[in-house]
Amino acid sequence: MFNAIAHLNYLAVLVTAVAGFMIGWLWYSALFGKAWMAEMKITEEKMKEAQQKGVAKYFAQGFLYTLIGTLGLAVLIRAHGTTEWVKGAEFGAFVALVVVGARLLNASVWEDRSLKLLAINLGHELVLFAVQGAILAVWR
Repeated sequence: MFNAIAHLNYLAVLVTAVAGFMIGWLWYSALFGKAWMAEMKITEEKMKEAQQKGVAKYFAQGFLYTLIGTLGLAVLIRAHGTTEWVKGAEFGAFVALVVVGARLLNASVWEDRSLKLLAINLGHELVLFAVQGAILAVWR
């Protein structure tokens, strides 16, 4: 793993994290924003209150966590030797379903989350990791 970390293209990791963050923005706004808000029991009033207080902290934390996840995926893809975009997408999707998905499923049991919310969140992770895996596999 240390060899993979040492030979990463950190610009590729950063740009891929930005792309991943933009996927999240699209996913939780235009595509599934209303359904996600309903399942999370977030009202329009709560959103307006949060916006008035300032959401920069949330975006900064969200990007940081996306960057960390992207870095982890980049290391795994590099260590595995994946160099084709399709294989990178498959690798990312596998990580999303088996690692991230299992953790989301476990958390949803204890947090009593709806199946709809789980599908929205897991769908996001699947698309995110597949797209990022495709990018990271070819941009070495």
